[in-house]
Amino acid sequence: MRKLSFLIFIVLLMSGCKPDVENSLIPDYRVYLKVKYSDYVQLLNVGTFKTYTEHSDVYPINTFLGYGGLIVFRDFDGKLGCCDLACPYCYDLERTQHLLTVNTSLLATCHHCNTVYNLQWGLCVPIEGPSKVKLKIYPHCKDTGSSIIVSY
Repeated sequence: MRKLSFLIFIVLLMSGCKPDVENSLIPDYRVYLKVKYSDYVQLLNVGTFKTYTEHSDVYPINTFLGYGGLIVFRDFDGKLGCCDLACPYCYDLERTQHLLTVNTSLLATCHHCNTVYNLQWGLCVPIEGPSKVKLKIYPHCKDTGSSIIVSY
């Protein structure tokens, strides 16, 4: 009887652990970016970011920038992060691509739905607006000592 009660308790506990923020619905796209040295030097500092879109620069032929482009940033803990530049809420609602703008406080804003995403600690979660969906995070973001390589 004691084991059964413990098992029921565990099942109830696990079913109650539902996150408030859902994972991004942005589709999987290829990602490969090796940042140039000048961007690497900029991204060494805490709280910095750089956005990459197909229209923002000329890239080597093997570069893939995800669905809407990439935001590469160094959060306030000094960790590298990378997420997609497309708003997942607008994608889910309209299947359209609305790109975010990022400010120096590491807040990314979609001016279409007015959702603000917090990149400050690397979680990429919405803090204002209608979205309950976090940005699509690309976890393979590596500092090689002279460049940053993002892949997915």
